[in-house]
Amino acid sequence: MKVTEVRISPAKGGKIRAFASIVVDDCFIINDLRVIEGRENQLFVTMPARKARNGQMRDIAHPLNRETREAIDQRVIEEYQSAVLHHSVPDPDNRKKGSGAGSPSVVDRLSAKLFSEDYWTADVNRRNLDAD
Repeated sequence: MKVTEVRISPAKGGKIRAFASIVVDDCFIINDLRVIEGRENQLFVTMPARKARNGQMRDIAHPLNRETREAIDQRVIEEYQSAVLHHSVPDPDNRKKGSGAGSPSVVDRLSAKLFSEDYWTADVNRRNLDAD
């Protein structure tokens, strides 16, 4: 198994720094991975999850062995750090210091629009209305 592509989308704030989608072996995509800042600014990756009926969060998809987990974590965090360096994703340190103040860049505005749930929900609703 090889992670052949990683897409990083900025998060709106809080401990979640970004969302990620990965493509495995150019044929399988996993969406909604999260890059989270933990204690002492350590980054880690969480798998897509949904809330069960009993209120607990359960992974929808997850690796079955440690080597696969480490490969996914390493690749996603590398891509996240690269996105921060290339200003595709806002640097959390600059947000805290206030040096990133001002209007968001065109890329930030566009990615926020494209990766917002409202954008995709509206598109699905529009397609459903066209089908009727």
